[in-house]
Amino acid sequence: MTAKAAARNAAKSSQTLANGNWPQSVRADYRLIQWIDLQTSPTNPRRRIDQTTIENLADSLKSQGILEPLIVRQVENKFEIVCGERRYRAAKIAAMSDVPCLVRELTDEQVLDIQIHENLHREDVHPMDEAYSYHFLREKLGCDVKELAVRVGKPEGYVLNRLKLNLLIKEAQKDIDEGQLPLVYALEMAKYAPEVQKLIYAEVYRTQGRYQGEKHVSAPVKGETVPWKSFIGWINTNVHRLLAKAPFDPRATNLRNDRLACMKCPERTGAAVSLFEPNQIGKKDACLNPACYKQKIEMHVEVLRRELAETRKVDVSQVPIVRSWCYSDGKDYLGSESATVIGDMRGASKKKCKKAVTGIDIEAENYGRTVQVCLKISECRIHWPAVRIPSIGQAPNGRSPEMEAAEKLENHRARREEIWNAKVAEAVRKRVFKQAAEKFEKKFRMTDVGTDFLPQLVSRFWRMSSAGDSGNLNGVVIYLVSEWQGKKDDPGATSMKDGRSEFAFIKSLDRSLQIRILFLLAHCYKGAVGYGNSYTSQTEVRDLAAEFDVDYTLVDSEVRLELSAKRHVEVHKSYLDDIRRKSKGAKIPQLFSSRWKAAD
Repeated sequence: MTAKAAARNAAKSSQTLANGNWPQSVRADYRLIQWIDLQTSPTNPRRRIDQTTIENLADSLKSQGILEPLIVRQVENKFEIVCGERRYRAAKIAAMSDVPCLVRELTDEQVLDIQIHENLHREDVHPMDEAYSYHFLREKLGCDVKELAVRVGKPEGYVLNRLKLNLLIKEAQKDIDEGQLPLVYALEMAKYAPEVQKLIYAEVYRTQGRYQGEKHVSAPVKGETVPWKSFIGWINTNVHRLLAKAPFDPRATNLRNDRLACMKCPERTGAAVSLFEPNQIGKKDACLNPACYKQKIEMHVEVLRRELAETRKVDVSQVPIVRSWCYSDGKDYLGSESATVIGDMRGASKKKCKKAVTGIDIEAENYGRTVQVCLKISECRIHWPAVRIPSIGQAPNGRSPEMEAAEKLENHRARREEIWNAKVAEAVRKRVFKQAAEKFEKKFRMTDVGTDFLPQLVSRFWRMSSAGDSGNLNGVVIYLVSEWQGKKDDPGATSMKDGRSEFAFIKSLDRSLQIRILFLLAHCYKGAVGYGNSYTSQTEVRDLAAEFDVDYTLVDSEVRLELSAKRHVEVHKSYLDDIRRKSKGAKIPQLFSSRWKAAD
């Protein structure tokens, strides 16, 4: 096809616009225009043009020329490109002085219509280009989403979803540009407010555990999204709040300063049903702003408490706030040690009593519900048959306040003694493991199994430990391996780079060190400090020390001296001397309380 024939066809096809309307003028003027007299259009919806494709097009133009002319209109002393910006850029690279163009008389609205037809209907248009273009057109034309959808020939829900992409947080937009975040995940995320998007974004990628120094962290693996069903399930559980199950009336206007009721709020699924699939929770009208929902249920409790106080004609503080699942009392609520929820499904008595009062439950699954409560101070014989209220100036069980204070102080001292012994035990067991592992390595024999078997065995144990006992892997194994390698001050040097590098790392170590690591992985759990720095029986560690001829008592006395505060150094020096002399009368110094006794 010749250039003139292509120009005639282009002129003919361009006379009809995307919306089916004829332009005010169909007069087209075909001419060659110098590229320096051309300028790009500020309304072109296509914002992302791959430079590589432009360069490839430039190579084609050098051999074949421009087969399809650009559509332009004259603006003052320049010609604005309505369609053909890619060809224009390629012509500049190809050093073409003249560019074939169809000059047309077009209004701004006609230019927009043509550009929509030529750009937004392409199959390769980038989603973020669409998002920006629809936003630009909506602002430029001053139309709503429904009218815009008609203008661009797309379903209303499609256009609304693309418009929402403009509100994506920057991190997600960057991931879309780099091809790491699939569009379907981005479209789902864009339905929510920015602060909610950040929560969702933290869940969109599969995570992988790794060590940063002594700390084990989970890092997202960009480009590897979690399964779609799991992703939607997390959103439905952690973001959506069904208004039908709210403890407050969704029509209430007294729960926000701006008096906005949930049923009038745009941040709910019922206000944007076209954004949600029928199989999602969205059709059931749920709140999409967890922070606002939380604020409302807390305000609901305050309002309800004031109303109950006014009804009973008492102070607000006399309306009890309870947590039916919690045993102990909290700062702002009563647990089951001080209040019984009558008729509760968790085993409390269903018997009614005359001393019950109306309270408010703030347990998660029952938050904001009114309940009947019998308080311990009521001396009710139905719900508190064993309670005896002490007289003024007398503590429970008939003890004086002074006796209670002394008991509390002694308990505090015993707890300090326990924490100190737990700290010592943790350091002692590491030293026992180290010495025992070194002796085990000298006795270990494994021959005729190949060079890879031992590293494979060790790496398998390592991976199992990282999955179920990462605390001891990090605090014992990595700590001691770093010490053996002379990297005690930099334990992070021994950490794994990713979950698949254990074998390569283990194989790079000396065989003697591989054997020691195997020993540690088998025993490092023994004697680990309990939850909340509670002392744990060291019987297994003592047995291990005896098996490998390690003097546990000597190691213990040395550690106590090393960790001791200055004011306790002398007593620990004396204890260490007694141990070294094998004195039968040597006793572990008790710094805080003689009441505490080790479990073993």
